[in-house]
Amino acid sequence: MWTRDTPPPRPGDPLSVTERATLVLAPNANAWTFEGTNTWLLAEPGSDVCAVVDPGPDDDAHLAAILDAAGERRIVAVWVTHAHHDHAELAPRLARVTGATLRAANPRLSDQPFTDDEVLRVGALEVRVLWTPGHTGDSVCFHLPAEGSVLTGDTVLGRGSPIVKPGRLGQFFASLDRLGEVLAPAGSVILPGHGPALPHPVPELERRRQSRMRRLDQVAQAMAEGVTEPEALVERMYPHLGPELRDAARISVEASIVHVQTTHVPALSDPVPN
Repeated sequence: MWTRDTPPPRPGDPLSVTERATLVLAPNANAWTFEGTNTWLLAEPGSDVCAVVDPGPDDDAHLAAILDAAGERRIVAVWVTHAHHDHAELAPRLARVTGATLRAANPRLSDQPFTDDEVLRVGALEVRVLWTPGHTGDSVCFHLPAEGSVLTGDTVLGRGSPIVKPGRLGQFFASLDRLGEVLAPAGSVILPGHGPALPHPVPELERRRQSRMRRLDQVAQAMAEGVTEPEALVERMYPHLGPELRDAARISVEASIVHVQTTHVPALSDPVPN
């Protein structure tokens, strides 16, 4: 398993992360995607069929790597956690090449959008769809109840925080709450859309909540002192941020401004559990 304590796989080299989930890292590393997009192949052990989650960028080498990782198993389903190009761009082409059914929550990608709590089956594998808006309005996660893993797309990353646009922070917090309930059983693991797996999911979810709450507290304090323009808040909160991430910081600040203006911001809660 790739975790924060182990090096990432090389792009294109399949890595078995759980009994049912194999990772193929896409070759699109940058400041926004970290090491690249995590493409997941899901299959019940011994099955001759599999599903691909988040095929990633439309890249010939990555397409070949996915097909190689599937081996003798037929790819019969292509599922997308959300419609951003770094996750979904290759999906239509992969579906055409393999004859697989393409499914997503976004009707622009699929003529059969996911429904919340829908149960998907690929051979003997059972996967539950979790509606988790926040990062985007069409974000979903995939729960594998047989092993307790959840593929979280960009709702929960292997490190850091996803971009959440103005008006969606409430949805994001609600999605973290839902994932906390699903991932509460012992042995659960987060398989994110970027970055390493998280084998201790509940503390990780709480850390992400606390991080957002700290930022909201900082924005609320700055606004009380008369600092209200997004660019000024970015300078105040992220003084050493590189230019390639300033747009992401501005979006985050704008989302915080809207949340502070429309929602009571409580003080930070209890310390993060170990």
